[in-house]
Amino acid sequence: MLLAITGMAIAWYDELDTALNPDLRQAQIGSGDLVSLDKVVANAEAALPGFSVNNAILAPESGYTHWLIGRQVLADGDVRAMQLFVDPASGTVAGWRESGALQFDRHHFPDLLYGLHTELLADEIGATIVGIIGLLWMLDHFLSLPLAFPKRQKWQDAFRLAGRKGSLRRLFDWHRAKGMWLWLLTFTITLTGVTLAFPNVSRDLVQPLSPISERLHEAMPETSNDISIGLDEAISRVTADISQVHSVRIFPTISQYAVRTYDDRDPDNQGRLWTYVNMVDGTITGKRHDIGESGGDLFFAWQYPLHSGHAAGFAGRLIVTLVGLVTVLLCYSGLRLVWRRRNNGRQNRNSTNF
Repeated sequence: MLLAITGMAIAWYDELDTALNPDLRQAQIGSGDLVSLDKVVANAEAALPGFSVNNAILAPESGYTHWLIGRQVLADGDVRAMQLFVDPASGTVAGWRESGALQFDRHHFPDLLYGLHTELLADEIGATIVGIIGLLWMLDHFLSLPLAFPKRQKWQDAFRLAGRKGSLRRLFDWHRAKGMWLWLLTFTITLTGVTLAFPNVSRDLVQPLSPISERLHEAMPETSNDISIGLDEAISRVTADISQVHSVRIFPTISQYAVRTYDDRDPDNQGRLWTYVNMVDGTITGKRHDIGESGGDLFFAWQYPLHSGHAAGFAGRLIVTLVGLVTVLLCYSGLRLVWRRRNNGRQNRNSTNF
């Protein structure tokens, strides 16, 4: 039930974050000429000493801020993950927050929900528990089918309500019918949730069936070359239209920028075409779309879009919200069924003893 509630919420993460934190997510200057991305990063690093960017997510449209994700090295040597928000038109830093911080305020609330959903705020142990819950829910999907379609029963009855209002039969049908109507959707959410919770194990299982290619930067050797190409020039080597850029990943250890641009093959709105630009001489060193070239690549490219609902845009997120709501109701009606049947069993035993 907790995973369903938090999942419904983070399906609308950007909208929720913007509503709670307009001071961070909404640009104060508005439309106009954009300052260079290099200046945006420089201003961010000057505003928060010790901060370095590893992922710059560009404002999706006019009126929103750039979102810089990175880490800050503190004076005592400790490191914390940080997010900074910068006005694209003025380069002014709107503010920042610590990623994954257990703080109960409006700035950190969206990330708190995200952490609860993905790892129960317990890091790797929590992520493992979430994955195990997903596996058990997958098993439950198949165990439910013989219960929903017992022998000598018309299959249509599994999708209908019968019995008088308030009866145990009506409660059972209400529990069964909504589960059967959305069985395929809830199973899809469960399957994608398990693959996201256990990405390495999932890849090991799929690899024998279809080859899976990794992102190009994972195989690039480490270098110690000085950086001479900035973010703006790297983007210009990829496209002349900055509105086509979703984000830029920065990999200083391999001297590479990964410019992510939108493409017709994208399964969602994340910009799935990665173009790698060398930080030293500006040459394009590789290009890869998340869809890849195999069935295995295609399968994993669709996991997050399907799980989050972004695969079908606004309508997809409405569907994910509906699935979350039905899951909450399934938990509630399932608990009521257990409680009612336990009480009925006690009454029957007491009557027999009497």
